[in-house]
Amino acid sequence: MSGLTKDADKIICCIYKEYLERRKSESSKSEAKEFEANFYQDIKSIANWDCNDISDTLRELQNAGFLKVYITNDFSINDEAIVYMENRFKNGLAELTDFISKFIP
Repeated sequence: MSGLTKDADKIICCIYKEYLERRKSESSKSEAKEFEANFYQDIKSIANWDCNDISDTLRELQNAGFLKVYITNDFSINDEAIVYMENRFKNGLAELTDFISKFIP
């Protein structure tokens, strides 16, 4: 996997955090992996991004092998992204939340 832009890094962290929270709330893996196109509207750090920037960044993540983006712009996070994030944040949700609060305004 090649490096990600800062925008893509922000979004994959936010997506992964949501995935972990869904799993913690006992959603099935397949349910937790599915996201709607407007997923970002409730995420303070990216809610004000232009929707075209969101779409471009989701395509970048798809090209990196992390997402499958559907024609509706809904998408699913795939296992490669989950493995990447598990290895990056070995202490799970607590470490990820700390990272997001410190480094993603």
